[in-house]
Amino acid sequence: MKVTFYCNIYKSAFSIVEFYKQDIEILQELGYQVLITNKYRDIDWSSDLIFIWWWTYAFYPVLNAKLLGKKTIITGTFNYRAPQMPMDYFRRPFWQRCLIKFAMKNSSCNILVSKNEYQQIYHDWKLKNIAYSPHVVEIDKYKPNCSQREKYLFSIIWTGKLNLIRKCLPEIIESVKILVKKNSGFKIFIAGSYGDGFNDVKNLVDKFKLSENIILLGEISEKEKIKYLQNCMIYLQPSRYEGFGLAIAEAMSCGAPIIASDSGEVKNLVGDAGFLLSGYQPEEIAAAIELLINDSDLRKAYSQKARKRIANKFHFDIRKNDIKKIIAKLFKSL
Repeated sequence: MKVTFYCNIYKSAFSIVEFYKQDIEILQELGYQVLITNKYRDIDWSSDLIFIWWWTYAFYPVLNAKLLGKKTIITGTFNYRAPQMPMDYFRRPFWQRCLIKFAMKNSSCNILVSKNEYQQIYHDWKLKNIAYSPHVVEIDKYKPNCSQREKYLFSIIWTGKLNLIRKCLPEIIESVKILVKKNSGFKIFIAGSYGDGFNDVKNLVDKFKLSENIILLGEISEKEKIKYLQNCMIYLQPSRYEGFGLAIAEAMSCGAPIIASDSGEVKNLVGDAGFLLSGYQPEEIAAAIELLINDSDLRKAYSQKARKRIANKFHFDIRKNDIKKIIAKLFKSL
């Protein structure tokens, strides 16, 4: 069977972004001939299935596939109700909502990576062509090491202006300002590509004289990322909204104790295997960090629970089996 994998994204993302890589690998491991494209014009309409990432760009391929009698699957985070985000479905222009809703209603199947969004859309739209299958982690790659964890925190935040606000980076910096008053040796390493808000972040770090405590790594390799996740004392990711929280899942798989926000899909991901913040205030973030730094037993419990939760509920084979079953169901009558 032939599958076209389509996503309107820069080409290198197919080999860099984990969830694109995983779905492409899954389709290939299931034995399908997979064509990968980021352009409408290169979609192979002789394919048996068009596998689409993101509803935002799905209208045309879904419409054309429907006219040609082809099957389509759309997947991703929908951002259905996300008031903390700059944009969600209900704040899009009317014409965009119409195109997105058409794509969802007329796709052969929609795979939501968020259980919250799956439940909301199922309830509101009464659709039968939707399924839930979360983002997953390759647990043999993202795994704990045997060495003692080091005395630093780690976080992944790229410094685009909107993203650093969503990821509470100014609040993290202010929480560090609070913590260094008690522990001048406190350190947090923050990885993530430089965006249009990087200078604002750097200026804030310099303003509070925290350049020795907050180390901005910029973009790092996957190998380096795994090393930090394996060695950090705590992985910190407060956020105003997370459609899923893949970096949190990767950290959990490496056994890192987690501090994250109870926002979006995070509670379904973390469960009781990490510390969930109720808000975004620097004082609350600082208090949670101080609590875990001073309680090695709690860190150990979170570490063990986190790894176990990912291994049981969010490992690669779960999504592979979900996609296998969905495609088999779509083509069972042929």
